[in-house]
Formats: sequence, C-alpha cells, structure tokens
Amino acid sequence: MSSYTEHVTRVLAEDREHPGLGTVAVLTFAPPEGEEKRPATLGPRSIDAVTGAIGDALDRAEAGEVQAIALTGTGRVFLAGADLSMFADPSAVADVEPMTRAAHDLQIRVRTSPVPVLAHLNGVALGGGLEVALMADVRTAAPDVRGLGLPETGLGILPGWGGTTLLQSVVGAENAVRMILEDPARDRQLSAEQAEEIGLVDEIAEDLDTALDEFAALVAAHGDLDEADADVVDPALAETAAVAGPDAPGAWVGREAPVPAADTPEAEALLDALDAAHGPAETRRAWAARLEAQGAPAVGRALALLQALPGSTLRDALDREAAALVELVRSDAAAASMYSAELLRRGKPGRTPVDGAREIRRVGVAGAGLMASQIAAQLALGLQVPVVMRDLDEDIAAKGLAAARDVIAQAAARGKLDESTAEAVAANLSSTAELQDLAGCDLVLEAVPEVLAIKKSVFGELEGVLDEDALLVTNTSSLSVARMAEDLAHPERVVGLHFFNPVAKMPLVEVIHTDATDETTLATGLEVVRRLRKFAVRSADAPGFIVNRLLFRVLGAVLAAVDAGADPVEVDASLDALGMPMRPFELLDLVGLAVADHVGRVLVDELGDRFHASPGLTAMVEREARFTEPAKGAVHPPVSPTVAEAFGTGTGDGAGAPVGDALLEKVQDGLAEEIALMLDAGVVERPEQVDLALILGAGFPRHRGGVTPYLDASGAAQRAADRTFHGEQFTARR
Repeated sequence: MSSYTEHVTRVLAEDREHPGLGTVAVLTFAPPEGEEKRPATLGPRSIDAVTGAIGDALDRAEAGEVQAIALTGTGRVFLAGADLSMFADPSAVADVEPMTRAAHDLQIRVRTSPVPVLAHLNGVALGGGLEVALMADVRTAAPDVRGLGLPETGLGILPGWGGTTLLQSVVGAENAVRMILEDPARDRQLSAEQAEEIGLVDEIAEDLDTALDEFAALVAAHGDLDEADADVVDPALAETAAVAGPDAPGAWVGREAPVPAADTPEAEALLDALDAAHGPAETRRAWAARLEAQGAPAVGRALALLQALPGSTLRDALDREAAALVELVRSDAAAASMYSAELLRRGKPGRTPVDGAREIRRVGVAGAGLMASQIAAQLALGLQVPVVMRDLDEDIAAKGLAAARDVIAQAAARGKLDESTAEAVAANLSSTAELQDLAGCDLVLEAVPEVLAIKKSVFGELEGVLDEDALLVTNTSSLSVARMAEDLAHPERVVGLHFFNPVAKMPLVEVIHTDATDETTLATGLEVVRRLRKFAVRSADAPGFIVNRLLFRVLGAVLAAVDAGADPVEVDASLDALGMPMRPFELLDLVGLAVADHVGRVLVDELGDRFHASPGLTAMVEREARFTEPAKGAVHPPVSPTVAEAFGTGTGDGAGAPVGDALLEKVQDGLAEEIALMLDAGVVERPEQVDLALILGAGFPRHRGGVTPYLDASGAAQRAADRTFHGEQFTARR
C-alpha cells in the first residue's frame, strides 16, 4: 500500500488579449487550494494536470482560437520540480515511467505548435519545473528570481523530462554540461541575471504583463523571415510534424532545432565540453568514472546521454533519457540521495525565531585567534549587534579585530552584502584587552586554546563581570562542557556551540547541552545558530560530540594501520570507495597535526582503546611535518616520504595491518559500533542527527545518504552493532 500523498498542482487557465500577440492562453501553475504556502510540485496527478492543460492550449492553437501560449507560476515559485517525497515510496516510484512518457510526448508535441510559447519564470524553477520551461520558445524571468537549475544528478537521478536532451540547444554545450553535471555537486543554482547571461532566459521582466510585451517584441522579430526559410524543415524536427497530422498548421517559424546534427560545430562543441577539465586534476569524464566507482552512477549516465545526442532524432534521444531515468530512480544511490536531500531540507535554518530564546543585544568573544576572529565576524553578520573581542594582549586583540573585519570585507567583495551594510557590520566589531569591557554582554563565547584549565579560568573570570542570566558559550571541539562549568555558580547558563573551520563556509554548528543547561540557554544557543543561517545539530555533552568522535574513530583506524607497519600510501588510498572529499592524510593536514594528536589522546582517555593514540602522529608533530605534499595536478595529494620515516615500521613488519578492503571494513564496523553506542547513551536521539552532522561537518557523500544508510546497506550495522539503523529501508536493495 502506498504511503505517498500527493499535493496536486492546479493549472489556472485564462485568456488575455495583447495588442501585439492577439489572444494569449495563460496557464498559471499553483499549489492546491488552501495550501498556498506549499510550492507547486509535480507528482503523478500534477503531471497529468500540467500536460493536460498545455495540451488543451495546443488544441486551441491548432484550431486558431489563440495566437500564443504563456506559462507562469504563483508567489515565488514557477514549478519546483518533481515531488521528492514520491521517491521515498517504492510503489510511487513506479509512476515515474508514465510521468516521463507524458512529459516527453508533450515536449515533442510543443515542437509542432503553430503559435509561440512563453514561460515567464516568476520564481523558482528547478528540475522538472525548469524542463517544463524548456518547452517554451521564449523564457523571461522576474529580476529577483533565484533557484533556477537542474539538481537531479545530485539526487542520484538525471534531468529526464527533457533536460539532458534540450538544454544544450538553449544555453550551448559548455553551459549545459556544467549545469547538468557539475552545478548539482556544488549546490549551485542560477539567479535570473545569471540565467540571462547564458541564454537560459531571454529577457528580464518585472511581471507577466511586461513579459508579454517582451515576448511580443521577440515574436515580431521573427516575422521578417523569408518565406523560403519558413518552408525549410529541419531533419531533427521532421518527426514531430507527424504528431499534429497532415492538416494541422505548420510549426511556428521561430522555433530552432532541439538536437545537434552529427558532424556539426554544435556536435563538436558538445563533445569538447564533455572532455573538458572538471578541475586541475581530472576531466569531466574521469570525474564521472570516479563517482561511479564510489556508488554514484548518475553523472556518468547523464554524460553518456549527452554524448549520444548528435545526429539523434528527438524521439530517440528522449527514449534514451527515459530509460536512464527509470533505471536510476530504482538505484541505491537515488534512494540514499533522496533521503539526504530530505534531511537537508528539514534541517535547514528556519524562518521563525526559536521559542524561549532570550534577546541578544551585545556579544563578547573571549580570544582573538583565527577561530575567534572568524566566529566574531559571523556573529556580527548574523546577529547585527555589537561584538567585542577580548584578548589579554592588546596587539593580538587588534590583529583579531582586523582579521574579523577582513572577513566582512571579503563577504562584501563576493556580493554577499552591500557596501553600506558591510561598513555597518564592521563598525559593530571592536576589540579590547580589558575584561570589564565584556560587562553588559548578553552572551560571551570563548575561543581560547583547547585546554580545560584555561577554559575553566576564562569562564570563572567572565562569571565575575557578567549578569547572572548572560550566556557562557564554549567553542570546544572535544572537551567536556560540564567539566568546564562545574565550578561556576550558574552552570545552567553554559552551552557549547562548536563551529567548524573555515567558519564562513562550514554550514554546521554542533549545539552541546549538559544536564545542567536550562531551556532558555539551549533555546538561545539554537536561535543564535539560526540567525547565522547555519544548520544546528544537537548533541549531549560527550567526548568529541558527533563529528569529531566519528572522524577520529576513522582516523584512529588509519593511523593504527601505519603504526603497525603498513605502507602509508596504501593506507591513505584504502577508503576511496567511501567517497569522502579528502583522503585521511589530507584531512589530518587540514585539521592540524597537533590538534589531531591532542584530540586523539583526549578520546582515548575518555572512551578507551576503541580509539587510537598514535606514536607516529606524535612523531610527525615533533618534526613539524605534513602527511601530504602539494600537487596541483593530482586529485589527491601524494603522501610525503616523511610519513614512513616518522612512523618507521611500527612494532611489526606490517603483515597483519589491514589495508585496502580490510581497512575499509574495519572502518565501517568501527563507525557502526560507535554510532550504536552514541544512540544507546543518548548522545544523539536519532540516526538522522548523525547523518546530518557528518554530511555538513565532514563532507560525507550525499549519494550514500549519510553514514547510517551506508552502514545499513554495506552490512556493517548488522555485523558490528547487531542492528540496522533504518529497518529494511536501505538493506532490502542488497
């Protein structure tokens, strides 16, 4: 029995008279009546409504009743694409094939329309929504529109309702390949201005009335075509003429061929774009192959469809597209990707304040180092209140202030805020060496060295100058928040906000509560994270919290293998199948070896020999060495020879040290065991919290769905924890 409930999109039809166009059939896509806050999406009944309404308008055009067709949406949404909740229901997935066939039939029929078609993008047009817009001959967009793109390959599928076939004819080969293959991996969507620059949008128009005027001007420009040109039938369009029948009026003369002919400059440009560099180290083809080896086939399938386009008929190209989509929607990668997409949707910062949070009017930051200055800048940007940085040394405090203001300037240079706002935010930042200058702050965050005694001392000093209800916040990455607060008169006002480096780019903040943390303090901590537009994941006070605890379970297994004498190069490559953005040694360099050594030892002391304190890592710290060497032309930086020298051969010959698949399985089992322990101890309440934290804080691949679906699917959860984290949701496919 299906658990999927569709919110059926309505299509509102009206005729408008336009002096330059005649009668225009205007079709407006809208969410269900009474659900106006929902976006209009496409499920089985919605696709019937959309294709049926456009089909009816085409019938009227062929009968001479209307002289143009216009498509638009309501509110901030044109069409938000396929309803992703449909993909979570195995029985609903069976609807994808007939939905695709209906969309493709309409794509072909629109090519024979005797009247021009406009799509006015009043708002978001993603995936299937943008593919509906690709049916049109002209596209306009409102100036403030954001969210134009084809995110499908990032969801484990591909743009299968015409996107992989038609986009290149609209925006050109390079732009189409980037939008389909690369933009989803980068979470990149286009604004109206960017869409106009590449030709996805023909004109910017404030509203539908303006759009119709622009449309009329573009249509009129085609009226100067010679009769001879109007009679030419492109081979790629000849097949579509049969759809309308011999007595139907001819297709509108301004319509261009949707598929490049073989051995043409357009065909060559498309193949060149597929062979172009994805980055400094690999081509797009090599990148697609690497993703497929890591369990993500969608990019490779989309690339193959694009390669097969030149010389195809439109019907053949769409048939190949449909077959690929239907195969992918049933894949493990699609199921996991849809799960992670829903996690991210539900977890994103809300628009309404957190209930119970206190007002924050002034903020202090204790410390002025790298993390402190980054955090201070984000607090000033997000909270729009005065932020004062304090350090014992006036020069260090001044340098920290300069660094924080530089973060603001960089944000302005990237267009994240205008110049006047940047100046106001920078003016809200100040620095001091005087503890008393923090008096009057509603919240003070400490970002001093990761030493418990130092942090306790800072909190003790702060409690002497702050009001009793002012929040004390720690940015610790591994130390006990409860122990930090144990000597305070008011431990209930202490909460942890663990930011990740670099603070401006990393979207996750772990919100750490102790048994003593009161509801107002926790709510205020969550509200601060919301106003910074970051994702908050709650964790109980436990060593390493979520991300570092699990990362160091992985890194401990890796370092233990090298300590035991395994070849460092083999060890570093052993986890590639996992699909993490960095190999372990590159990650260690990013974290900082001294920090990694310290955190590793803290976790061993707190959690026991499931973790590993590495003598080799300590030796690397003493040498002030790095695990990897710079290499611009490599996907992964090469391992430094210093690693083998510092680690020596360990205490053995390496014969028993796990590498390759053996090390990968050890890591899988270790993660499954640790997550089960965290859930049982109440560090987190649900596996979804772990998945969200690792996706956002460690770059765990979304096509795996996060770590717990991956551990279920790989069998590690059952092997190491004698359970699955999601029932049979991700194991039934094995």
